[in-house]
Amino acid sequence: MSLPLSQVVDATLQQSPRGAQKRDLSVVAIFTKDMCEEFSNKDTRYVVVSDATTVANLFGTDSDAYQAACALFSAQPKPKTALIAKYMQEGVTTKALSSKINGSALAVSYIQFKSIKDGYFSFYFGDAKHQITDLDFSNVSSMNDVATVINTKLKDSGVSVIYDSVGNRFILAAQKEGKGDNFGYVFDSQSEGSYIGNLCNLIDGKASLIKGEDTTTYRKESPAEALTALQNQYQNWYGVYFANTITDSELVEAHDWVVAQGVENAKVLAYTETREKNIEYSDDNVLKTLSKRNSGRLMVQYNNKGNNHAAAELMGIALTTVWTGINTAKTVKFKQEASVTSDDKITVNEAMKCRRLGVNFYTDYAGVNMLAEGVMVGGTFIDETTGLDAFINAIQVQAFNALQGEPTKIPQTDKGQQRLISKLKIIGEQFVNNGFLGMGKWSLGDIGELKFGDTVNGYYFYSDSFDTQDTADREARKMMPINCALKLAGAGHSVDIIVQFNR
Repeated sequence: MSLPLSQVVDATLQQSPRGAQKRDLSVVAIFTKDMCEEFSNKDTRYVVVSDATTVANLFGTDSDAYQAACALFSAQPKPKTALIAKYMQEGVTTKALSSKINGSALAVSYIQFKSIKDGYFSFYFGDAKHQITDLDFSNVSSMNDVATVINTKLKDSGVSVIYDSVGNRFILAAQKEGKGDNFGYVFDSQSEGSYIGNLCNLIDGKASLIKGEDTTTYRKESPAEALTALQNQYQNWYGVYFANTITDSELVEAHDWVVAQGVENAKVLAYTETREKNIEYSDDNVLKTLSKRNSGRLMVQYNNKGNNHAAAELMGIALTTVWTGINTAKTVKFKQEASVTSDDKITVNEAMKCRRLGVNFYTDYAGVNMLAEGVMVGGTFIDETTGLDAFINAIQVQAFNALQGEPTKIPQTDKGQQRLISKLKIIGEQFVNNGFLGMGKWSLGDIGELKFGDTVNGYYFYSDSFDTQDTADREARKMMPINCALKLAGAGHSVDIIVQFNR
Protein backbone atom coordinates (compact mmCIF):
# COMPACT_ATOMS: atom_id res chain seq x y z
CA MET A 1 0.00 0.00 0.00
CA SER A 2 1.36 3.43 -0.97
CA LEU A 3 1.95 6.06 1.68
CA PRO A 4 -0.35 9.13 1.53
CA LEU A 5 0.91 12.25 -0.27
CA SER A 6 -0.07 14.33 2.78
CA GLN A 7 3.08 13.12 4.47
CA VAL A 8 5.00 15.11 1.87
CA VAL A 9 2.49 17.75 0.71
CA ASP A 10 -0.38 18.51 3.08
CA ALA A 11 -3.10 20.35 1.10
CA THR A 12 -6.13 21.74 2.92
CA LEU A 13 -9.27 23.36 1.57
CA GLN A 14 -10.14 26.61 3.27
CA GLN A 15 -13.84 27.39 3.23
CA SER A 16 -14.77 30.68 1.62
CA PRO A 17 -17.07 32.74 3.85
CA ARG A 18 -20.45 33.70 2.46
CA GLY A 19 -20.89 37.46 2.13
CA ALA A 20 -23.89 39.56 3.10
CA GLN A 21 -26.32 40.44 0.32
CA LYS A 22 -27.45 43.91 -0.69
CA ARG A 23 -31.10 44.80 -0.20
CA ASP A 24 -33.45 44.63 -3.16
CA LEU A 25 -34.56 48.26 -3.35
CA SER A 26 -37.10 47.52 -6.08
CA VAL A 27 -39.51 45.65 -3.78
CA VAL A 28 -42.72 47.51 -2.88
CA ALA A 29 -45.00 46.39 -0.05
CA ILE A 30 -48.65 47.12 -0.87
CA PHE A 31 -50.57 47.25 2.42
CA THR A 32 -54.24 46.33 2.27
CA LYS A 33 -57.20 45.59 4.49
CA ASP A 34 -58.49 43.19 1.82
CA MET A 35 -58.46 39.59 3.01
CA CYS A 36 -57.43 36.40 1.25
CA GLU A 37 -57.10 32.76 2.29
CA GLU A 38 -53.43 33.16 3.22
CA PHE A 39 -54.26 36.09 5.52
CA SER A 40 -56.70 33.94 7.53
CA ASN A 41 -53.61 32.68 9.36
CA LYS A 42 -52.86 35.22 12.10
CA ASP A 43 -49.12 34.74 11.67
CA THR A 44 -49.15 35.51 7.94
CA ARG A 45 -48.30 39.16 7.29
CA TYR A 46 -47.56 39.09 3.56
CA VAL A 47 -47.61 37.16 0.31
CA VAL A 48 -45.06 37.52 -2.48
CA VAL A 49 -46.44 38.21 -5.97
CA SER A 50 -44.82 38.75 -9.36
CA ASP A 51 -47.79 40.02 -11.36
CA ALA A 52 -51.30 41.44 -11.01
CA THR A 53 -52.94 38.14 -12.03
CA THR A 54 -51.61 36.47 -8.89
CA VAL A 55 -53.16 39.27 -6.83
CA ALA A 56 -56.48 38.79 -8.65
CA ASN A 57 -56.42 35.09 -7.78
CA LEU A 58 -55.81 35.91 -4.11
CA PHE A 59 -58.02 38.93 -3.52
CA GLY A 60 -60.34 39.18 -6.53
CA THR A 61 -60.44 41.71 -9.35
CA ASP A 62 -62.70 44.08 -7.39
CA SER A 63 -60.18 44.51 -4.57
CA ASP A 64 -58.09 47.62 -3.97
CA ALA A 65 -55.05 45.35 -3.64
CA TYR A 66 -55.55 44.17 -7.22
CA GLN A 67 -56.08 47.71 -8.55
CA ALA A 68 -52.91 48.93 -6.82
CA ALA A 69 -50.93 45.93 -8.11
CA CYS A 70 -52.13 46.64 -11.67
CA ALA A 71 -50.74 50.16 -11.38
CA LEU A 72 -47.46 49.01 -9.83
CA PHE A 73 -46.80 46.30 -12.42
CA SER A 74 -47.67 48.71 -15.25
CA ALA A 75 -44.36 50.50 -14.61
CA GLN A 76 -41.63 50.09 -17.21
CA PRO A 77 -39.40 48.31 -16.50
CA LYS A 78 -41.80 46.05 -14.62
CA PRO A 79 -40.97 45.26 -10.99
CA LYS A 80 -39.92 41.63 -10.59
CA THR A 81 -41.74 41.04 -7.31
CA ALA A 82 -43.86 42.85 -4.73
CA LEU A 83 -45.35 42.08 -1.35
CA ILE A 84 -49.05 42.30 -0.54
CA ALA A 85 -49.04 43.01 3.18
CA LYS A 86 -51.77 42.73 5.76
CA TYR A 87 -53.11 45.96 7.29
CA MET A 88 -56.02 45.51 9.68
CA GLN A 89 -57.35 49.01 9.11
CA GLU A 90 -60.61 47.93 10.72
CA GLY A 91 -61.42 45.21 13.21
CA VAL A 92 -62.81 42.20 11.37
CA THR A 93 -63.90 38.61 11.89
CA THR A 94 -63.05 36.43 8.94
CA LYS A 95 -65.32 33.66 7.75
CA ALA A 96 -64.29 30.05 8.12
CA LEU A 97 -62.40 28.60 5.18
CA SER A 98 -62.59 25.11 3.76
CA SER A 99 -59.52 23.02 3.02
CA LYS A 100 -58.69 22.79 -0.65
CA ILE A 101 -56.22 22.15 -3.41
CA ASN A 102 -55.59 25.28 -5.50
CA GLY A 103 -54.44 24.32 -8.96
CA SER A 104 -52.13 26.55 -11.01
CA ALA A 105 -53.11 28.25 -14.29
CA LEU A 106 -54.06 25.69 -16.94
CA ALA A 107 -52.08 25.19 -20.12
CA VAL A 108 -54.97 23.36 -21.83
CA SER A 109 -58.57 24.07 -22.85
CA TYR A 110 -61.69 21.91 -22.70
CA ILE A 111 -60.74 20.59 -26.17
CA GLN A 112 -58.05 18.37 -24.63
CA PHE A 113 -60.70 16.83 -22.34
CA LYS A 114 -63.25 16.04 -25.10
CA SER A 115 -61.30 13.02 -26.34
CA ILE A 116 -61.30 11.45 -22.86
CA LYS A 117 -64.11 9.00 -22.03
CA ASP A 118 -62.35 7.01 -19.32
CA GLY A 119 -60.70 9.69 -17.16
CA TYR A 120 -59.60 9.02 -13.58
CA PHE A 121 -57.59 10.50 -10.72
CA SER A 122 -57.09 9.81 -7.00
CA PHE A 123 -56.54 11.89 -3.86
CA TYR A 124 -56.64 11.65 -0.09
CA PHE A 125 -59.10 13.71 1.93
CA GLY A 126 -58.34 13.18 5.59
CA ASP A 127 -57.56 9.50 6.01
CA ALA A 128 -59.89 8.43 3.18
CA LYS A 129 -58.57 7.60 -0.26
CA HIS A 130 -60.84 8.71 -3.11
CA GLN A 131 -60.58 7.08 -6.54
CA ILE A 132 -62.55 8.94 -9.20
CA THR A 133 -63.05 6.91 -12.37
CA ASP A 134 -65.12 6.65 -15.57
CA LEU A 135 -65.04 10.41 -16.31
CA ASP A 136 -66.58 11.00 -19.74
CA PHE A 137 -65.80 14.46 -21.14
CA SER A 138 -66.90 13.82 -24.71
CA ASN A 139 -69.81 16.28 -24.51
CA VAL A 140 -68.14 19.17 -22.69
CA SER A 141 -68.00 22.63 -24.30
CA SER A 142 -66.30 24.63 -21.55
CA MET A 143 -64.11 24.24 -18.50
CA ASN A 144 -67.21 24.66 -16.34
CA ASP A 145 -68.62 21.57 -18.06
CA VAL A 146 -65.42 19.71 -17.18
CA ALA A 147 -65.96 20.62 -13.52
CA THR A 148 -69.60 19.49 -13.73
CA VAL A 149 -68.59 16.06 -15.07
CA ILE A 150 -66.11 15.61 -12.21
CA ASN A 151 -68.64 16.74 -9.61
CA THR A 152 -71.11 14.06 -10.66
CA LYS A 153 -68.50 11.52 -9.54
CA LEU A 154 -67.70 13.40 -6.32
CA LYS A 155 -71.29 13.15 -5.10
CA ASP A 156 -71.56 12.28 -1.37
CA SER A 157 -67.77 12.63 -0.90
CA GLY A 158 -67.99 15.98 0.89
CA VAL A 159 -65.73 17.42 -1.83
CA SER A 160 -66.42 19.41 -5.01
CA VAL A 161 -64.37 20.88 -7.83
CA ILE A 162 -64.64 24.51 -8.96
CA TYR A 163 -63.38 26.11 -12.15
CA ASP A 164 -61.98 29.56 -11.35
CA SER A 165 -62.29 31.55 -14.58
CA VAL A 166 -60.24 34.50 -13.25
CA GLY A 167 -57.23 32.34 -12.44
CA ASN A 168 -57.98 29.81 -15.20
CA ARG A 169 -57.54 26.96 -12.72
CA PHE A 170 -59.36 24.14 -10.96
CA ILE A 171 -59.89 24.15 -7.21
CA LEU A 172 -60.75 20.96 -5.31
CA ALA A 173 -62.46 22.08 -2.10
CA ALA A 174 -64.10 20.56 0.96
CA GLN A 175 -67.78 21.42 1.22
CA LYS A 176 -67.51 21.86 5.00
CA GLU A 177 -65.81 25.05 6.17
CA GLY A 178 -63.37 25.32 9.07
CA LYS A 179 -60.61 23.11 10.42
CA GLY A 180 -60.95 19.38 9.91
CA ASP A 181 -59.89 16.98 7.19
CA ASN A 182 -57.23 18.22 4.79
CA PHE A 183 -56.26 17.20 1.27
CA GLY A 184 -53.34 15.38 -0.22
CA TYR A 185 -52.29 16.11 -3.79
CA VAL A 186 -54.00 14.38 -6.71
CA PHE A 187 -52.00 11.34 -7.82
CA ASP A 188 -52.03 8.50 -10.34
CA SER A 189 -53.24 5.24 -8.77
CA GLN A 190 -52.43 3.35 -11.99
CA SER A 191 -56.09 2.55 -12.68
CA GLU A 192 -57.36 1.63 -16.11
CA GLY A 193 -58.15 4.62 -18.28
CA SER A 194 -56.73 8.10 -18.85
CA TYR A 195 -55.16 9.87 -15.87
CA ILE A 196 -56.21 13.58 -15.82
CA GLY A 197 -54.30 14.87 -12.78
CA ASN A 198 -51.66 16.49 -15.01
CA LEU A 199 -54.31 18.15 -17.18
CA CYS A 200 -56.02 19.64 -14.12
CA ASN A 201 -52.78 20.89 -12.51
CA LEU A 202 -53.88 19.53 -9.11
CA ILE A 203 -50.69 17.54 -8.61
CA ASP A 204 -47.65 18.07 -6.40
CA GLY A 205 -45.48 20.74 -8.04
CA LYS A 206 -48.44 22.36 -9.82
CA ALA A 207 -50.88 22.97 -6.95
CA SER A 208 -50.99 24.34 -3.40
CA LEU A 209 -52.57 22.63 -0.40
CA ILE A 210 -54.68 24.95 1.76
CA LYS A 211 -55.71 23.87 5.25
CA GLY A 212 -59.16 24.68 6.55
CA GLU A 213 -59.39 27.55 9.03
CA ASP A 214 -62.02 28.47 11.61
CA THR A 215 -63.27 32.03 11.94
CA THR A 216 -60.59 34.47 13.13
CA THR A 217 -61.07 37.82 14.83
CA TYR A 218 -58.56 40.62 14.16
CA ARG A 219 -58.38 43.80 16.17
CA LYS A 220 -57.90 47.15 14.47
CA GLU A 221 -54.26 48.16 14.11
CA SER A 222 -52.48 51.39 13.26
CA PRO A 223 -50.29 51.90 10.16
CA ALA A 224 -47.18 51.84 12.37
CA GLU A 225 -48.24 48.49 13.86
CA ALA A 226 -48.80 46.99 10.40
CA LEU A 227 -45.47 48.33 9.11
CA THR A 228 -43.60 47.11 12.20
CA ALA A 229 -45.21 43.67 12.01
CA LEU A 230 -44.04 43.22 8.42
CA GLN A 231 -40.55 44.55 9.20
CA ASN A 232 -40.23 42.10 12.10
CA GLN A 233 -41.19 39.20 9.86
CA TYR A 234 -39.37 40.15 6.64
CA GLN A 235 -36.87 42.93 5.91
CA ASN A 236 -36.05 42.85 2.19
CA TRP A 237 -38.50 45.52 1.03
CA TYR A 238 -38.14 49.24 0.40
CA GLY A 239 -41.31 50.89 -0.96
CA VAL A 240 -44.54 51.42 1.01
CA TYR A 241 -47.96 51.92 -0.58
CA PHE A 242 -51.43 51.70 0.97
CA ALA A 243 -54.01 50.26 -1.42
CA ASN A 244 -57.08 51.32 0.56
CA THR A 245 -57.99 54.92 1.31
CA ILE A 246 -56.18 56.15 4.41
CA THR A 247 -56.93 59.21 6.54
CA ASP A 248 -54.61 62.18 6.88
CA SER A 249 -53.59 61.05 10.35
CA GLU A 250 -52.79 57.56 9.03
CA LEU A 251 -50.68 59.11 6.27
CA VAL A 252 -48.72 61.16 8.81
CA GLU A 253 -48.20 58.11 11.03
CA ALA A 254 -46.97 56.00 8.10
CA HIS A 255 -44.68 58.83 6.98
CA ASP A 256 -43.20 59.22 10.46
CA TRP A 257 -42.60 55.46 10.70
CA VAL A 258 -40.79 55.46 7.35
CA VAL A 259 -38.62 58.43 8.35
CA ALA A 260 -37.72 56.75 11.67
CA GLN A 261 -36.21 53.70 9.91
CA GLY A 262 -32.95 55.54 9.43
CA VAL A 263 -30.17 54.52 7.06
CA GLU A 264 -29.86 50.75 7.40
CA ASN A 265 -33.59 50.01 6.99
CA ALA A 266 -34.35 52.99 4.75
CA LYS A 267 -37.84 53.09 3.23
CA VAL A 268 -39.84 55.38 0.94
CA LEU A 269 -43.61 55.94 0.90
CA ALA A 270 -45.92 56.72 -2.04
CA TYR A 271 -49.38 58.29 -1.84
CA THR A 272 -52.01 59.15 -4.46
CA GLU A 273 -53.74 62.48 -3.83
CA THR A 274 -57.14 62.88 -5.52
CA ARG A 275 -58.44 65.92 -3.60
CA GLU A 276 -58.10 69.23 -5.41
CA LYS A 277 -58.00 71.14 -2.12
CA ASN A 278 -54.87 69.27 -1.12
CA ILE A 279 -52.71 71.01 -3.69
CA GLU A 280 -53.47 74.31 -1.97
CA TYR A 281 -50.75 75.84 0.20
CA SER A 282 -52.99 76.05 3.26
CA ASP A 283 -52.40 75.21 6.90
CA ASP A 284 -55.19 72.59 6.98
CA ASN A 285 -53.57 70.65 4.12
CA VAL A 286 -51.68 67.60 5.39
CA LEU A 287 -49.38 67.76 2.37
CA LYS A 288 -48.27 71.26 3.32
CA THR A 289 -47.42 69.97 6.80
CA LEU A 290 -45.38 67.12 5.36
CA SER A 291 -43.84 69.36 2.71
CA LYS A 292 -42.44 71.68 5.36
CA ARG A 293 -40.79 68.68 7.04
CA ASN A 294 -39.07 67.88 3.71
CA SER A 295 -38.04 64.38 4.81
CA GLY A 296 -37.32 63.24 1.26
CA ARG A 297 -39.21 60.01 2.02
CA LEU A 298 -42.73 60.66 0.63
CA MET A 299 -43.59 60.78 -3.08
CA VAL A 300 -47.08 62.02 -3.91
CA GLN A 301 -48.86 62.07 -7.26
CA TYR A 302 -51.93 64.24 -7.78
CA ASN A 303 -54.61 62.77 -10.03
CA ASN A 304 -58.14 63.99 -10.74
CA LYS A 305 -58.87 61.60 -13.62
CA GLY A 306 -60.03 58.66 -11.51
CA ASN A 307 -56.67 56.84 -11.35
CA ASN A 308 -56.71 56.19 -7.61
CA HIS A 309 -53.37 54.36 -7.62
CA ALA A 310 -51.30 56.62 -9.88
CA ALA A 311 -48.56 56.88 -7.24
CA ALA A 312 -48.16 53.08 -7.21
CA GLU A 313 -46.93 53.21 -10.80
CA LEU A 314 -44.83 56.28 -9.95
CA MET A 315 -43.13 54.22 -7.24
CA GLY A 316 -42.66 51.31 -9.63
CA ILE A 317 -40.89 53.62 -12.09
CA ALA A 318 -38.73 55.16 -9.37
CA LEU A 319 -37.56 51.92 -7.75
CA THR A 320 -36.73 49.77 -10.77
CA THR A 321 -33.24 51.20 -11.33
CA VAL A 322 -30.49 48.62 -11.89
CA TRP A 323 -27.68 50.18 -9.85
CA THR A 324 -25.05 47.68 -11.03
CA GLY A 325 -25.52 48.54 -14.72
CA ILE A 326 -23.88 51.03 -17.08
CA ASN A 327 -25.68 54.37 -17.47
CA THR A 328 -28.77 52.97 -15.75
CA ALA A 329 -29.40 55.77 -13.23
CA LYS A 330 -32.49 57.73 -14.24
CA THR A 331 -34.56 60.73 -13.34
CA VAL A 332 -38.28 60.19 -12.71
CA LYS A 333 -39.35 63.31 -14.57
CA PHE A 334 -40.35 62.85 -18.25
CA LYS A 335 -41.42 59.21 -17.73
CA GLN A 336 -44.67 57.81 -19.16
CA GLU A 337 -47.28 55.95 -17.10
CA ALA A 338 -49.31 53.19 -18.72
CA SER A 339 -52.05 52.97 -16.07
CA VAL A 340 -52.66 56.72 -15.70
CA THR A 341 -54.75 59.03 -17.85
CA SER A 342 -52.91 62.21 -18.75
CA ASP A 343 -54.56 65.34 -17.38
CA ASP A 344 -54.19 67.54 -20.44
CA LYS A 345 -56.42 70.20 -18.88
CA ILE A 346 -54.20 70.92 -15.88
CA THR A 347 -53.59 74.66 -15.71
CA VAL A 348 -50.30 76.48 -15.18
CA ASN A 349 -51.71 77.68 -11.85
CA GLU A 350 -52.45 74.11 -10.71
CA ALA A 351 -49.00 72.97 -11.86
CA MET A 352 -47.39 75.76 -9.83
CA LYS A 353 -49.37 74.71 -6.73
CA CYS A 354 -48.12 71.14 -7.12
CA ARG A 355 -44.54 72.30 -7.62
CA ARG A 356 -44.66 74.46 -4.49
CA LEU A 357 -45.59 71.45 -2.36
CA GLY A 358 -43.41 68.96 -4.21
CA VAL A 359 -46.38 67.01 -5.60
CA ASN A 360 -46.03 65.15 -8.91
CA PHE A 361 -48.63 65.19 -11.68
CA TYR A 362 -49.10 63.55 -15.07
CA THR A 363 -49.91 65.81 -17.98
CA ASP A 364 -48.73 66.60 -21.48
CA TYR A 365 -46.28 69.12 -22.81
CA ALA A 366 -46.92 69.94 -26.47
CA GLY A 367 -48.86 66.69 -26.79
CA VAL A 368 -46.24 64.50 -25.06
CA ASN A 369 -47.49 62.76 -21.90
CA MET A 370 -44.99 62.84 -19.05
CA LEU A 371 -44.51 62.85 -15.30
CA ALA A 372 -43.61 66.08 -13.60
CA GLU A 373 -41.58 66.85 -11.55
CA GLY A 374 -40.00 63.64 -10.17
CA VAL A 375 -39.77 64.92 -6.60
CA MET A 376 -40.55 63.96 -3.05
CA VAL A 377 -42.93 66.14 -1.04
CA GLY A 378 -40.85 69.14 -0.06
CA GLY A 379 -38.81 69.20 -3.27
CA THR A 380 -36.06 66.58 -2.84
CA PHE A 381 -35.60 64.75 -6.12
CA ILE A 382 -36.79 61.14 -5.97
CA ASP A 383 -33.72 59.79 -7.77
CA GLU A 384 -31.41 61.46 -5.23
CA THR A 385 -33.13 59.72 -2.31
CA THR A 386 -33.22 56.31 -3.97
CA GLY A 387 -29.68 56.64 -5.33
CA LEU A 388 -28.19 57.61 -1.97
CA ASP A 389 -30.09 54.78 -0.26
CA ALA A 390 -28.71 52.34 -2.82
CA PHE A 391 -25.16 53.69 -2.40
CA ILE A 392 -25.24 53.56 1.40
CA ASN A 393 -26.59 50.01 1.38
CA ALA A 394 -23.96 48.91 -1.15
CA ILE A 395 -21.08 50.56 0.74
CA GLN A 396 -22.23 49.13 4.07
CA VAL A 397 -22.50 45.59 2.69
CA GLN A 398 -19.17 45.95 0.87
CA ALA A 399 -17.35 47.06 4.04
CA PHE A 400 -18.89 44.22 6.06
CA ASN A 401 -17.95 41.62 3.46
CA ALA A 402 -14.41 43.00 3.33
CA LEU A 403 -13.99 42.70 7.08
CA GLN A 404 -15.52 39.24 7.45
CA GLY A 405 -14.57 37.78 4.08
CA GLU A 406 -10.78 37.90 4.33
CA PRO A 407 -9.26 34.44 4.94
CA THR A 408 -6.90 35.94 7.53
CA LYS A 409 -7.62 39.51 8.65
CA ILE A 410 -7.43 43.17 7.69
CA PRO A 411 -4.78 44.57 10.04
CA GLN A 412 -5.19 47.78 12.04
CA THR A 413 -2.48 49.49 10.04
CA ASP A 414 -2.44 52.20 7.40
CA LYS A 415 -1.83 49.47 4.82
CA GLY A 416 -4.84 47.54 6.12
CA GLN A 417 -6.91 50.71 5.97
CA GLN A 418 -6.01 51.18 2.31
CA ARG A 419 -7.06 47.57 1.62
CA LEU A 420 -10.45 48.38 3.09
CA ILE A 421 -10.78 51.63 1.15
CA SER A 422 -9.80 49.85 -2.08
CA LYS A 423 -12.83 47.59 -1.58
CA LEU A 424 -15.08 50.64 -1.12
CA LYS A 425 -13.74 52.24 -4.30
CA ILE A 426 -15.33 49.36 -6.22
CA ILE A 427 -18.74 50.69 -5.16
CA GLY A 428 -17.68 54.25 -6.00
CA GLU A 429 -16.76 53.15 -9.54
CA GLN A 430 -20.01 51.22 -9.81
CA PHE A 431 -22.03 54.36 -9.12
CA VAL A 432 -19.91 56.42 -11.51
CA ASN A 433 -20.58 53.80 -14.20
CA ASN A 434 -24.34 53.74 -13.58
CA GLY A 435 -24.44 57.53 -13.90
CA PHE A 436 -25.49 58.48 -10.38
CA LEU A 437 -22.09 60.02 -9.56
CA GLY A 438 -20.16 62.30 -11.90
CA MET A 439 -17.25 64.68 -12.22
CA GLY A 440 -17.59 68.17 -10.81
CA LYS A 441 -16.23 70.77 -8.42
CA TRP A 442 -16.39 70.15 -4.67
CA SER A 443 -18.32 73.02 -3.05
CA LEU A 444 -18.36 71.92 0.59
CA GLY A 445 -15.71 71.90 3.33
CA ASP A 446 -12.28 70.30 3.03
CA ILE A 447 -11.99 66.52 3.48
CA GLY A 448 -8.43 65.26 3.72
CA GLU A 449 -6.65 66.36 0.55
CA LEU A 450 -9.92 67.35 -1.14
CA LYS A 451 -10.30 71.12 -0.92
CA PHE A 452 -13.13 73.49 -1.72
CA GLY A 453 -13.16 74.08 -5.49
CA ASP A 454 -11.22 70.90 -6.35
CA THR A 455 -12.53 68.64 -9.10
CA VAL A 456 -13.74 65.25 -7.89
CA ASN A 457 -14.61 62.36 -10.18
CA GLY A 458 -17.77 61.18 -8.47
CA TYR A 459 -16.33 60.08 -5.13
CA TYR A 460 -13.42 60.51 -2.75
CA PHE A 461 -12.52 58.38 0.29
CA TYR A 462 -10.23 59.57 3.06
CA SER A 463 -9.15 58.35 6.47
CA ASP A 464 -6.53 59.56 8.91
CA SER A 465 -3.46 57.53 9.95
CA PHE A 466 -3.59 54.92 12.70
CA ASP A 467 -0.90 57.02 14.39
CA THR A 468 -3.74 59.29 15.57
CA GLN A 469 -5.95 56.50 16.94
CA ASP A 470 -6.56 56.47 20.70
CA THR A 471 -5.98 53.42 22.87
CA ALA A 472 -9.67 52.68 23.51
CA ASP A 473 -10.47 52.38 19.77
CA ARG A 474 -7.29 50.39 19.22
CA GLU A 475 -8.24 47.91 21.94
CA ALA A 476 -11.77 47.70 20.51
CA ARG A 477 -10.23 46.71 17.14
CA LYS A 478 -11.82 49.59 15.28
CA MET A 479 -10.58 50.64 11.88
CA MET A 480 -10.05 54.36 11.34
CA PRO A 481 -13.19 56.35 10.39
CA ILE A 482 -13.58 56.76 6.63
CA ASN A 483 -14.86 60.01 5.15
CA CYS A 484 -16.67 59.75 1.83
CA ALA A 485 -17.34 62.71 -0.44
CA LEU A 486 -19.86 62.16 -3.24
CA LYS A 487 -20.43 64.37 -6.27
CA LEU A 488 -23.86 63.58 -7.70
CA ALA A 489 -24.18 63.70 -11.46
CA GLY A 490 -27.64 65.25 -11.16
CA ALA A 491 -30.09 65.26 -14.09
CA GLY A 492 -31.07 67.91 -16.60
CA HIS A 493 -34.72 68.89 -16.18
CA SER A 494 -34.84 72.15 -18.13
CA VAL A 495 -32.71 74.38 -20.34
CA ASP A 496 -32.68 78.00 -21.56
CA ILE A 497 -31.80 78.48 -25.22
CA ILE A 498 -30.76 81.96 -26.35
CA VAL A 499 -30.98 82.52 -30.09
CA GLN A 500 -29.21 85.40 -31.79
CA PHE A 501 -29.43 86.32 -35.42
CA ASN A 502 -27.69 88.72 -37.78
CA ARG A 503 -28.95 90.24 -40.98
